[in-house]
Amino acid sequence: MGGTGINKKILLWDKKKILLLILAVPFLLIGTFLLMKQPVISSAMDGPGFCGRCHVMQPYIETYLASSHREAATCGSCHVPYDFLRGGIYKSYTGTKDLLAVLTGRDEHIRISELGKGVVQENCLRCHNTLMREIGDTMEKCGSYCFDCHRGVPHLK
Repeated sequence: MGGTGINKKILLWDKKKILLLILAVPFLLIGTFLLMKQPVISSAMDGPGFCGRCHVMQPYIETYLASSHREAATCGSCHVPYDFLRGGIYKSYTGTKDLLAVLTGRDEHIRISELGKGVVQENCLRCHNTLMREIGDTMEKCGSYCFDCHRGVPHLK
């Protein structure tokens, strides 16, 4: 009889732990996303020193280091949305996806997604806004990304 009361307390405690865990996971995920864009963490997880650790990124790192963009931009400057929340979420998502693809052997060649192409285009427009005010968004004018014509910047092809 005494054992049944203890089992109920243990079961109730387990339900509380599970409920707490279910409630905590979204906050932990959001917190992780926001941390990705904190200057100290973001700069530590950006650039050729971090992005180049993965062997499949080596050709991209080499071409980036040979380009003029190495003086003014990091990998994230082009490949991660600039705004805080969207940038943190995107960086977490794509980094995890690419890492899992390489570790599981599913993909030995990391390629930019359609979503990633939009991010790069957005960052071209943001960084080169003086010039782009005169030209306009190339996607609207001729239906091409900036890098369709400027393919060798910063990754020489």
